[in-house]
Amino acid sequence: MLPGPAALNPDMSPTPFSNKTLITDGSYQFKVADLTPEDSEDSRDTVKSVNIQFTGSDGTAYLIDEIKVIHKPLGAGDHTFFGGVGLNKLMHGNTGIGTPLMPKLFSYITLWGKTDLKNAATGEVIASNRIIHIMTSTNVRDENLDLITSVKEDASDYNIKNAQTHIILPPQDMQGNMNPVPGTAHGFLHMMFENVKLSGGERDWKLAYEVLPGPAAINPEMSPTPFSNRIGIGAGFYKLHVRDLTVEDSENSKDAVLQFNLTYKRQNGETFTIGNINVIHKQEGSGDHTFFGGVGQNKVMHGNTGIGNGFMPKLTSYITLWGTADLKDGNGNLLAENRMIHIMVSGKVRDENLNLITSVDEDLSDLSPDKIETHVILPPQDLDGNKSPVPGTGHGFLHLMFESVDLKR
Repeated sequence: MLPGPAALNPDMSPTPFSNKTLITDGSYQFKVADLTPEDSEDSRDTVKSVNIQFTGSDGTAYLIDEIKVIHKPLGAGDHTFFGGVGLNKLMHGNTGIGTPLMPKLFSYITLWGKTDLKNAATGEVIASNRIIHIMTSTNVRDENLDLITSVKEDASDYNIKNAQTHIILPPQDMQGNMNPVPGTAHGFLHMMFENVKLSGGERDWKLAYEVLPGPAAINPEMSPTPFSNRIGIGAGFYKLHVRDLTVEDSENSKDAVLQFNLTYKRQNGETFTIGNINVIHKQEGSGDHTFFGGVGQNKVMHGNTGIGNGFMPKLTSYITLWGTADLKDGNGNLLAENRMIHIMVSGKVRDENLNLITSVDEDLSDLSPDKIETHVILPPQDLDGNKSPVPGTGHGFLHLMFESVDLKR
């Protein structure tokens, strides 16, 4: 980031938070330990390892290979440092945490520390004991690298594949006094990295996640859809018990959901729950396709089958159902009443990078016993197929996915 007018307040210039950018080269990796939730001089938060290398706008090759996390007393300074390292925090914008010249965003990792800025070629210390702030966060720049300007609402992009890392050495000392960083072209450094890979240590983030609005993987001209390759990570669980007694659609079908409990929590804390499903028993021949009496088992669907929609690949569903349900928040408050819900427990149709396979003519879903996944979809439509966004979801729909599914008969 080059010096220029702040994108959120153009009257302030020059700043490290402009829309003036220079593409350069660099790489980084770091590992943190977040053990202390609040600021304390006894905090055990630490940067366990770090190696940051990049080329500045003047061609200087920089190196950062050690960061000493700042452990400040509780209540000291302008805002909390979360013990020095924080995980999964809303920051900037109107939060009072970090500069208001950055939009409100979600940081998967944030830290404040001190470091020596070195010349990568010689190892010489260029600037000693400088403040460094790092955030690996949701995406806050558009396709032109212009900063979004939302400060009251978190409008950042939660697609985990578009996560960004910001590395900032500000032109200030610990007391907030103006103090340019020696050996830099502008008195500060603000590097931003894309193509970020996050590792969560003890938890596999692929176990529960949300498909975000975006171009349909099978037909990118259709956008936004619930069938994209844009993924938001989360946490959750569900339990499903069904009865499949009626083979074909009938208003007298005996198919039922005997038990269903679902909880899903987005990383920003928003929580969704579903506690019951009423299976749809429709007349034979009505609607766009069969519902198999409401519940079906071991059915090939989607793709070119005419069952389901054409934005999902052809796949095998061990369990599929259509019904209605109430969507509630984590406190039990009703968000959306009597909404259409479609569930599939199926063979795996996303690869190791969570990209959707695109085969519509052939069933290429992975039917290995350890590759079972569950799709829970509340579409942006009413029961008659008319457009009807799902309230309280932010996107107008929910498409949740769960892996490591245990299927029993």
